[in-house]
Amino acid sequence: MFTVRVVPSDRQDTRPNTPPTSRGWALVVVGAVAGIVAHASYAQPAGQAQQQDVQSRIDDLEARMDELESTAVLSEPETRVRRIEVWVDENGTQYDQEMPGTELVVTYQRERVYRRQLVNEKIEAAIDDAASNSVEVGVDAAITLQHALQDSGPESIADGNTYQLASADLFFTAGIAQYTVFFADIVGLSGTPPDAEIQGLNLLNGYTARLVNQNELTLREAWLMTELLDQKLLLTAGRVDLTAFFDHNAVANDESSQFLSDPLVNNPMLGLSENGAGLAAVFDPRNGFSAKFGYQQSSSSATNLSDSLFYLAEVSQLFNPFGLGEGNYRVWYRKDNSSGVDRTGIGVSIDQRVSPGVVLFARYGTAEADTPDDDRFYSAGLELHNALTFNPDDYWGMGVARTELGTDDQELLLESYYKFQMTEKLTMTVHLTHVTEEPVGAEETSYFVPGLRVQASF
Repeated sequence: MFTVRVVPSDRQDTRPNTPPTSRGWALVVVGAVAGIVAHASYAQPAGQAQQQDVQSRIDDLEARMDELESTAVLSEPETRVRRIEVWVDENGTQYDQEMPGTELVVTYQRERVYRRQLVNEKIEAAIDDAASNSVEVGVDAAITLQHALQDSGPESIADGNTYQLASADLFFTAGIAQYTVFFADIVGLSGTPPDAEIQGLNLLNGYTARLVNQNELTLREAWLMTELLDQKLLLTAGRVDLTAFFDHNAVANDESSQFLSDPLVNNPMLGLSENGAGLAAVFDPRNGFSAKFGYQQSSSSATNLSDSLFYLAEVSQLFNPFGLGEGNYRVWYRKDNSSGVDRTGIGVSIDQRVSPGVVLFARYGTAEADTPDDDRFYSAGLELHNALTFNPDDYWGMGVARTELGTDDQELLLESYYKFQMTEKLTMTVHLTHVTEEPVGAEETSYFVPGLRVQASF
């Protein structure tokens, strides 16, 4: 039989409250050694060489005590719980090991102890404690320049025009409890993107996606996140951006460091137009599989939570096919009522490493529309590291995206970029984009749009 008994210790420590210092221990040890030496000298006189050897050992011991005293400190008294196991017979007699007729009894005793720590350990612990109880601030600022050159179709106002957009994100992160954080993102956006004059199916500057107004500060995200079930379940609630959780891609998912055009950042078939109140739940058992569920309101004009509501679900799996390298394979499903009726969509996002410096990606999506035919989207491309680069930290990528609406309007977009890592916190990226718009009942129009992005993060 096994019994567990929790017994708080009532014993009082009769020792002085002040812990012994390392100098005190040094004096005790040195005194003991000196006594032994004196006794040895009295009992049988030693030669000069033996006395020098003993003195050398004493000097070495004192040096070690001085080093211990200068690099270590005695911590504040800590309360620890010690597990005690004994075997008890029917008469109450206790034994250190199992005997016939005894049963195991486990007790727990609290003890006040001192623990010796290095000075740098105490400093690091103090810094970590301060960081976990403070608000951290981050800044992500960018300037983009783009120039439009029309190469086919009827003359348009955009031909020969230059566009500039400045963006700044101010991030606030604070730990408010164990495995619980608060996050807020305030965005300022100002300038003239090319999308105001090039009427395409998708944005040529992804910075303007899911933002309503420019030339004003906007609260883009503000949410609480907590982790449960041994950090396998992550819950996020507040003003959220579901593209931060769904339709991920390792090489085509960030307008600040990868492709600039929005169809090469996220799948347009997601249908999200702006951020709003919502929730995201991520279950990740740390075995390569993950499942996600979320909902988000995607219209600032909605009068209740049921209006313009998007529901998304996604499953993903990490594979290593044929030993090529890690690959992420994701499938998502969404349902929304933003048009007044429920519509569904489905999509796939894949990124697969094929060598240490090459990663391929592909996306596909389809969504219900007002027309009998569904909207469709395709994209593919690659990202290269350590191949044809000027500096070891540089990389570049190429991608193609095609959008086909149920109305037969179509768009074909190609983009390539090269990212220069100027400093640890500053990057510069050169973009070359070509877009072809094929509207129904109108002549095909295409533009060549070179661009430059300067990004600072700190």
